[in-house]
Amino acid sequence: MKSKDPSSNSKHLDKGKTTRLNKFLSNAGLCSRREADEFIKMGLVHVNGKIVTEMGYQVKSNDEVKYDGSRVHQSPPVYILLNKPKGFVATSQGGKINKSVQDLISSGINTKVPPIGDMGRPMTGLLLFTNDESLRKKLNNSNSIPMIYQVVLDQNITKEMMDKLKEGQIVFDKFQKVNVISNIHGKSKKEVGVEVHSLSPAIMVKLFSTVGVKVIQMDRVIYGGLSKKDLPRGNWRKLSTKEIGFMKMIP
Repeated sequence: MKSKDPSSNSKHLDKGKTTRLNKFLSNAGLCSRREADEFIKMGLVHVNGKIVTEMGYQVKSNDEVKYDGSRVHQSPPVYILLNKPKGFVATSQGGKINKSVQDLISSGINTKVPPIGDMGRPMTGLLLFTNDESLRKKLNNSNSIPMIYQVVLDQNITKEMMDKLKEGQIVFDKFQKVNVISNIHGKSKKEVGVEVHSLSPAIMVKLFSTVGVKVIQMDRVIYGGLSKKDLPRGNWRKLSTKEIGFMKMIP
């Protein structure tokens, strides 16, 4: 499992250099700068054992910063795109997991970078990781992330089934639908391409089950404009500055 850029992402403040406390907290992936200001005002941030409520407070490289009692380590935001293979699992539940997606990126990343959203072992395709808490929160709550899946079903899908999926069905107590669904040229009628917004693999599986078909295989080939181009299965890469900016623009 390789990366095109396996260099370390752990950077610390240069000796003698200082940074604003809110930026320090944001760079650690804890929150946005605006949220950091609120945490500071609330007295939740300690520097060298003392509560700091001063806006603009400067942190030195050897200062010990704690938020809500836990040590905060300075580390720049990291943004990673993985082409997930079968057999590995991404979960927000935490705990020790056999064959976690973290195992695929750990060789080149010296800090913990969690995935956005869950993806079960049978599912493959694009999975985004970041320790940028502000972007994580935004993407987790967004209903506007364009996604394209290639799906293999247990039987041929009919036009009536496709129409029902486009009309929408109740999944996990919410109304969910696909934007576009069609058979893949040159493939059997068991294989379809599906365009959606912000539907997780788990929702997709359940959505197909509402029209009487079972998902055998699912591959996410587009995530928010990011593609699998030049990214073989099991490999990962860092997002470019332009790609990061694009992700931050998603409403």
